[in-house]
Amino acid sequence: MAGPKVFLDYDQETLDAQYNQRTLVPDADDYIAVDVAESARVRDKLECRIDVAYGPGEDETLDVFPAAGPGSPVAVYMHGGAWTRSDKANESFMAEAFVEAGAAFVAVNFGLCPKVTLDEMIRQARAAVAWSHANAADFNADPDRLFIAGHSSGGHVGGMMAVTDWPAEHGLPRNLVKGALLCSGMYDLAAVRLSARNEYLHLDEAAEDRNSSIRRIPADGCPLVIGYGGNEQKEFRRQSREFAAAWRDAGLKIEEFDMPGVNHFELRRHFNDPDGPILKAMLKLMGL
Repeated sequence: MAGPKVFLDYDQETLDAQYNQRTLVPDADDYIAVDVAESARVRDKLECRIDVAYGPGEDETLDVFPAAGPGSPVAVYMHGGAWTRSDKANESFMAEAFVEAGAAFVAVNFGLCPKVTLDEMIRQARAAVAWSHANAADFNADPDRLFIAGHSSGGHVGGMMAVTDWPAEHGLPRNLVKGALLCSGMYDLAAVRLSARNEYLHLDEAAEDRNSSIRRIPADGCPLVIGYGGNEQKEFRRQSREFAAAWRDAGLKIEEFDMPGVNHFELRRHFNDPDGPILKAMLKLMGL
């Protein structure tokens, strides 16, 4: 028997399940193992600088994959993992398509919850973007061609980068971020706060509001590419659709891709698929 509704038509049990992609993909660890192996292959193949510090904390490091020539665009990538796990080292495979297309690629680490708060994670991610802007020329990138990418909880982090007030936060240009590729992210944390995920996020209503990018869409927001899979949880699909609609309703440029038959963990691999729709759209946005 269903319990009382806690969000939309979901009772607590069904809401918690909606924010657990592994209920749909029980072999998720097998997908991740392949991605880890592919990431090792790409690190062996490409020039890369591992564990570069962008701040004083032990988790404030990033991996840099330089572009082949100067003045290139750069994609700064935020990893997923439910805000509690994973590592930039698992994302190196994504650098391959970006670098071969003529871009630089930066994969970011940050503190994970509950070791740090979500506010602190976002602060660190912003510091990594600021570092990438300041040091772009050192890895053949143009600081005026900086783009964001992220998947899952990294899509949430990337969304927060896209709505950041950069002059207020870091004294940087308002249009610092020229575009973003955000996939399977969470952009309004109301449902997340009511779900089992809040056992480690510890969000109150104020933190929920601060970290909900859909509530902070700027009038001059950058172009976005939004993607989500047909075989993902309904809540992840709803989050992406509503964020895309809100961006569009604000008169801002956005391309939205609903990818049939693709589950949450398969979608990550489309970041390294030059023939796939989301990477094609992102590379075009980057001028490549």
